[in-house]
Amino acid sequence: MNICFYTSSVPSAASRLNIGYLISRLPAHNYSFIMVQQPLLPPPSLKESLRQRYARFRYNDGRFDFGDDITLLTARIQQQVADFNFKDFPCYNVSAVNDLATEKALDEIKPDIIIQAGAGILKENVFSKAAVGTINLHHGLAPEIRGIHSTFWCMFYGLKDMIGVTCHLIDAGLDTGAVIAKQALHTTATTYIDTEYENYMMGRDVLIQSINILAKGNLTRVNEGEVRSYYFSNPDNFLYYALKQRQFHALMSIKGRAFTMRSATRVVNAV
Repeated sequence: MNICFYTSSVPSAASRLNIGYLISRLPAHNYSFIMVQQPLLPPPSLKESLRQRYARFRYNDGRFDFGDDITLLTARIQQQVADFNFKDFPCYNVSAVNDLATEKALDEIKPDIIIQAGAGILKENVFSKAAVGTINLHHGLAPEIRGIHSTFWCMFYGLKDMIGVTCHLIDAGLDTGAVIAKQALHTTATTYIDTEYENYMMGRDVLIQSINILAKGNLTRVNEGEVRSYYFSNPDNFLYYALKQRQFHALMSIKGRAFTMRSATRVVNAV
């Protein structure tokens, strides 16, 4: 199968983890890359710089900074990245996600599967180019838990049974596409870093499982009814401080958070 990774020119450690693992475990497929160039951002203004410093240190006693812990988590993930060289595969550089250059590259590659690996939110002009499907590895149990830093939010709201990984097809929504494979994380870890690290390690095998399902072909979609679906964004240091200190944590309840009803659809190999 032709598998195309749609990623950044500077892929994250998590993206490199999944890319290297897939290439090493399933070497028989043909791999290629489309890499979105990262723009050089201007330095923040003095006002913005001061605002960022205040946000960081307001609830940080030297142990509770979310950004610092993400840096530590990234270093741990990087140690598990399988060795591979982008130069060994066809690579296409594009200026922006979903641009015309991406469409032209995909027309040339003719991918069976496109893997969203850090490029950004994909539009139909891109995700529709895959013959079999365009997929995303989401570190949460979708469609119930959507958005980013799902592990943190599940820990924050006491939803430990909702920590896990989902590989799903990409559609016009955010983490709403038909599920190919999903797995809950069963762990004795208590810290965010340890829990998230285990989730990333488990996610590699969920990706392998999903590629094997798609490779068998003869796919059909099964509607499993509607579920409550929550969308989360970035936590701040105050919330991370609350989680680590267990202050306010017992008072938090997912019941008070807005939700939408989403159709839970799964992709299976038809008999």
